[in-house]
Amino acid sequence: MVKQPPKYKRRPVRRELSAGGVAARREGNLWLIALLKTEHKRGEVWVLPKGHVELDARETVANAARREVEEEAGLTDLSIKEQLGVTRFSFQAETATVRKTVHYFLMTTQQKKLTPQAEEGLIDATWQPIDKAIEMLAYQTDKDIVARAGERLLGKPKGSTKQGASG
Repeated sequence: MVKQPPKYKRRPVRRELSAGGVAARREGNLWLIALLKTEHKRGEVWVLPKGHVELDARETVANAARREVEEEAGLTDLSIKEQLGVTRFSFQAETATVRKTVHYFLMTTQQKKLTPQAEEGLIDATWQPIDKAIEMLAYQTDKDIVARAGERLLGKPKGSTKQGASG
């Protein structure tokens, strides 16, 4: 008798649409980026503010990005400058494979105070220079989006986000 390979039950796929932002604030010649700290299964990690687009309310991705940054970082004085890009990734949730698409926008503010949204499990918030922010972020997708934001903010060619004393 030939042994049959085990049959794998395919997990259902759940698609999620999210939006978020790179909130930037200029201090002198330096651009600072808002980062949020959250608890993850691998420990505490720094991330960008983002969340679900409310499709039932016919919310646009730009409006969702602004709302999520306002809610999660406590920023109210935001100006959306441009869309930075879209990231896509998959992960295993308890009951399904989640395929997530996140639209990111560059936003500027003069507001200094960050207030992490405790109800969303956010435990800290900080403003960091672009290079330091990229270093601190836990996920490569977030690092890439902040690098792109840095290119836009500093008017530099792709791959060059170093900030000198002259900005």
